[in-house]
Amino acid sequence: MRPVRTVCLLALLGLMLGVSPLSAQIEDSQQELPGLIPLPLPPKLPPEDAPKFKPLVEDVPGEWILPPELLESLQWTAGVYEEYARRFDCKETARLAEYDQTGAVSKEKIRTYGYLLLRGKMLEQLRESRQEIGKDGKYKAGEVFDQEPFPPAYSWVFLFSPFFEPYFDFRLLDTRFEGFDLVHEIQFRGSLPFTDGKDIRQWQGRVLVDRFRYTPLLIEAEPTGQSERLEALYRLWAKSFNVLGFRTGKKPLGYEASIEFGFRKGDLTFPTALRYDTRRAVSPYQLVTIQASTRTYSGYRFTGVTAEPTIGNVVRPDSRPDGSEP
Repeated sequence: MRPVRTVCLLALLGLMLGVSPLSAQIEDSQQELPGLIPLPLPPKLPPEDAPKFKPLVEDVPGEWILPPELLESLQWTAGVYEEYARRFDCKETARLAEYDQTGAVSKEKIRTYGYLLLRGKMLEQLRESRQEIGKDGKYKAGEVFDQEPFPPAYSWVFLFSPFFEPYFDFRLLDTRFEGFDLVHEIQFRGSLPFTDGKDIRQWQGRVLVDRFRYTPLLIEAEPTGQSERLEALYRLWAKSFNVLGFRTGKKPLGYEASIEFGFRKGDLTFPTALRYDTRRAVSPYQLVTIQASTRTYSGYRFTGVTAEPTIGNVVRPDSRPDGSEP
């Protein structure tokens, strides 16, 4: 009881003298009371009417049209690629990776194939044929079925073909140097709804085209209308039944593709890498990658073609129907 009485007497004495023990202690140690740490402001959310998932290429005001001479040159080049669709084979290395919640690879699978294209009477009938290559470097018997929901890399060279023209809108965004290449940046938008993703007409995005040869260098694409589609899917998923913390609705998944054309032969460029990402919407504003399929192409071998294919010799006639030179 004595310590309690002592504390009470000291407190009473401090009040009588007008000095509190706490302030006296601070004055003696020449310390100041610590200030309050301000709480961080909450992040600003976009307005309700703003699109929640941003498209790959932001829409800009302007007419969807290409200069006629540019479109004509692009169509000529697409005609050249038609001649080479079944005249090469190469090696394809396919890597399929799955990602965990931290963004690290949780599982992956790598396969190597002998690769060639088979084509029907129409361009949309382009089909990939694969034959597995063993560890000893020899081809295994039989064709391998390894199809994924994205168009074959080579099918993108027909983006500007007259066959596909009625299904696409195009417009020129910029002409600039990209590295050592002078390129046209062209936005495109397909008109078919996204279903299986295997047809280029179900996609939209941008393409970098060589300014002088009119061949593709890089294509970045996503399903047509993906922002609106993801918003609708996420709304349905968020309203689905919650069973033990898991929604029963269909997962809102988005996709993105990137195709590089790094191999040159004559006036043409050929695909060297394709990456196809599958992303899941975890909020109305955020997508996380859950799977990535990467395919690289090397060791091109050509049959029945000239050593250095040129665009003019393959598709351009000696003169146009009106008699002018191309």
